[in-house]
Amino acid sequence: MKKVLLTLALPVCLVMGQDQPELPGWGVYVGYGMMGASVDEDAGDLETISAPGFGVSKGLMLGGLPLQVGLGIHPRGYKSEFEEDGLSSSMEVKAQYLDVWAQMPYPVGPAFLVGGVQVGTQIGGSVAMELMGVKIEEDLEPGDFDPDFGVNFGLGMPVGDTGAQVGVLYLLGLAEPSEGLKWNGLFFNLGYSF
Repeated sequence: MKKVLLTLALPVCLVMGQDQPELPGWGVYVGYGMMGASVDEDAGDLETISAPGFGVSKGLMLGGLPLQVGLGIHPRGYKSEFEEDGLSSSMEVKAQYLDVWAQMPYPVGPAFLVGGVQVGTQIGGSVAMELMGVKIEEDLEPGDFDPDFGVNFGLGMPVGDTGAQVGVLYLLGLAEPSEGLKWNGLFFNLGYSF
């Protein structure tokens, strides 16, 4: 228990020990996710999918701690190929989630490290299957997957003094939106703060 508390307290102490950072105001971002899923061992291997995402963000101070919070639509999903009775089949799931997220930035030279949390609910998407030579496509209804929550870690870099920044973020899902499945992946983004 002491190790857990120390691990949680260390980033807070590092942020409190630095000079008051200049937080960005409102911002927008677009990005592209290479998303995948982890599953129970007996479910086989799943491949990543690529899909776009976007959202808005705002920098704020919460009791002396700098935070960046946001709301965005981000992809989740996976591809799977399997063989049954000598016939090859495949399935591709693309789910769109509405995420609320918060991150704590930590400056490292001109770049900054971020760590935070996200909570999301599935609002749409699609499933494409090819089963024994027959192609089937269906839309996902909101709520077909349970809500997702998890942690994120990343690195951002400002682009000169333009207000733009580029970044990469690793998302690690902690919930099981479907039995035995957890979302994860990389999200590359380009943002602009006003």
